[in-house]
Amino acid sequence: MAQRTALLINCSREEARQMRVNARAQRRTLSGYVLNIVVRTVELQEQMYANFERVREVGSGAKPRPRTTVLVRCSNSEAKRIRRAAQLSAMTISGYVLRALHRSWDVARTMPVLPPHP
Repeated sequence: MAQRTALLINCSREEARQMRVNARAQRRTLSGYVLNIVVRTVELQEQMYANFERVREVGSGAKPRPRTTVLVRCSNSEAKRIRRAAQLSAMTISGYVLRALHRSWDVARTMPVLPPHP
């Protein structure tokens, strides 16, 4: 069995609430929900870095909000990949994870809602 570890994600209370709501809606644990999104982002970034030397994104100038932390349990290998991806992006781990989540939430907001199948 893989060794386990955890990542402590510093986020706003609203971001933590959104994570929990979405995890519940997908019938996942909070860690499972976050890792599902972030590991896919890491995989895409790893592919991108295989083709390009360096890609950097500028962080947002978000206004400060009440803060909290979320504990995300993961395997040692997942944590290592996330840490490396954050480092290559010149971001904190929390910043990297939150950027991935915000992108996922933005996509979900723009997707059309299909009517229930009769």
